Amino acid sequence: MSKKNEWAIEQDYLTMVYGKLLEMQEKVFNDFDDAELDSRNFLKNLSDDIRINTSSASDSFESLIEVEQKNQELAQLNYKREWLEKQKRNIGQLLEGPYFAKLDVQYPDESEIEQFYIGVAGFSDEDHHQYVYDWRSPIANLYYENNLGPTSYEAPMGQVTVDLKNRRQMKLNKSKLVDFFDTSTAIEDPMLLEVLNEESTAKLTDITSTIQKEQNAIIRDTKSDVLIVEGIAGSGKTSTILQRIAFLLYRYKDDLVPEQVLLLSPNPMFSKYIEEVLPSLGEKNPRQMTYRDLMRNRGRHYEVENLEEQLKNPLVLNSLDNMKAIEEYVADLKPELMDFTPIKRGDELIISTKWMQQTIMSLPKEVELYRKLDYLKEKMNEALAKFIRTESKKPKWRDELENMSNEEYNQLFAKVKKGSEDENIQQVINRLVNRRYSNLKGSINNFSWIDIESHYILATGLRINQPMSLDQATEFAYLYHLMIERRNNRKTKFVILDEVQDYSEAQLYFLSKVYSGSHFTLVGDGYQSIFAQGTSFKRVEEIFQASHRQVKSVQLLKSYRSSGPISHFMKHLLGGEGSGVEVIDRPGKDPEFPQFSSQEAYFEYLNKQLTPAKNGYRKVVLTKDSDEAKRLYRELGEPAEVTLIADSSRMELNVPVLLMPVHLAKGLEFDVVIVHNVSKKRFKDSQDLNLLYTASSRAMHELYLPYVGEPSNYIVPIK
Repeated sequence: MSKKNEWAIEQDYLTMVYGKLLEMQEKVFNDFDDAELDSRNFLKNLSDDIRINTSSASDSFESLIEVEQKNQELAQLNYKREWLEKQKRNIGQLLEGPYFAKLDVQYPDESEIEQFYIGVAGFSDEDHHQYVYDWRSPIANLYYENNLGPTSYEAPMGQVTVDLKNRRQMKLNKSKLVDFFDTSTAIEDPMLLEVLNEESTAKLTDITSTIQKEQNAIIRDTKSDVLIVEGIAGSGKTSTILQRIAFLLYRYKDDLVPEQVLLLSPNPMFSKYIEEVLPSLGEKNPRQMTYRDLMRNRGRHYEVENLEEQLKNPLVLNSLDNMKAIEEYVADLKPELMDFTPIKRGDELIISTKWMQQTIMSLPKEVELYRKLDYLKEKMNEALAKFIRTESKKPKWRDELENMSNEEYNQLFAKVKKGSEDENIQQVINRLVNRRYSNLKGSINNFSWIDIESHYILATGLRINQPMSLDQATEFAYLYHLMIERRNNRKTKFVILDEVQDYSEAQLYFLSKVYSGSHFTLVGDGYQSIFAQGTSFKRVEEIFQASHRQVKSVQLLKSYRSSGPISHFMKHLLGGEGSGVEVIDRPGKDPEFPQFSSQEAYFEYLNKQLTPAKNGYRKVVLTKDSDEAKRLYRELGEPAEVTLIADSSRMELNVPVLLMPVHLAKGLEFDVVIVHNVSKKRFKDSQDLNLLYTASSRAMHELYLPYVGEPSNYIVPIK
């Protein structure tokens, strides 16, 4: 069949599907409006429908049943509304281009060839006729595996053998067919190269239509307990893990919700950069935070060093040794010898140390320490409640009521269940006494009666710094976890780490122990290790294997982000270790190495460069650290066209010209990158090489490496 005839057939199918989508969109929008109205009316009538009757026990019970029924009705209304909202998003996405691929598949013992169209979401009509298959569906794996001829895919009922007759890639613009071509490989295809030639954006976009075979294997891995991905810069690591999250949410949709996936990001700016990818695929974002945020949420609330402070602190502690020392300390700690802090209100003793020690000693010796302390906490709460009941009977509280202002009295009286006068007064007194002692409840539940700081010093021999280093915060959190309160992390089923090479051994050890029931995906690039406390991939593997975890390691060695000349320069920076790197030879400008004899001439060059590009390219100047970025901004006269981002509190990426430190640019990409003053004096050791590699690899189309005086030895052979 001629391409002209095939074009007509494909356009007819697209026109038909697009019409069905528009029909479905109208229906879903109407259903959504109806669901919104139903929810509003339900809430409006709720107070009229329910009256709590407390005249008898049976009446109260019937009222409670009615409340529960109403709660279930509301939950069903909310579920319907959320489902329709997701349908709206999916249809909106499909209307931009309903699909991007088509598979011709022949099943055994069948003469007919079946056709499957693949899109960012699935689409079927009310009669369950499937027009588009979700890219995460089992059949879609044939598209990404790129094998024509006899092959197979894994379905819920097992392995399915098929003959893949054709694999067609399609470019659509809404209801218009722009182009299509048949191919057996995806590495050098026109669609991929066209995507790679596009300009950078302030937000990461999904790569669903151009996922490569090696990326697909990572995305769809369901067997590995711990999956370690070492990928060079520009190999699609970040996009791959986000597509992996989307795949996992689809694959385990009956058992997995976004809140059960924890994504640890390198910095808040990166979190902002990737925030639209999963919603564009019809999924909610997972729990997302930095490792620093995780530490600040555990144990006592100490201040923890930020990224800028971490870069300035080259000291590497024997933190893994400290973690082992903490384990030994907790294992040997005898609770009867612990020095508890008594619970007091002012000088008034509520719960004595002696009572606390007697209570904990009443438990069998084999009970774990944290369980004993949790039991003691519950007993202390009971003791406090008993004390408050006794206390509220004392006459002094009636005296206090009489001297109380009308405003305070009315506030206490507002929620009293009306009874006799004496009953009302006693209820007010009970509320008053509970309020007076409420801070003690917090002290008990926060374990403030345990001097955890002293235990940390005894376990490690170290005093607590302010702010804490990330490693010290990790040690402290681990002690708190082992000794006082085991966080229930069973709800976290998947933990995803980006930039794993920047985590210390202690931090990885902590995660492996605290999230012992979770599956891990650990992604990074050893050549982008910019912190002194980082960990090699070999050690990452050893740490998780030591926790009796099944570990699988894979590599991504193809660089897609940068043009061919820039990718070849990055490969040069890797030296002999870059021999296995594959470069996609996309045409582009060679990196430039302008030389300047004076600082003045160099600054004049920078000021000319730091003007918005006429072609819409986004530019960035990358410095070694935040202080250097601030200093350079001042030295350039604080140009109005340049946006300075010196720390992670400012996240303004959608601007034409940026000035920022390398560590905040990790994971991001820009059309034009200028690395600040790559001179021999400034770039001389292995840490500088990692910074240079990381900075250079942010460039998609143009890379400039100016220097004052002599060039760094790392760029001399190229220059």
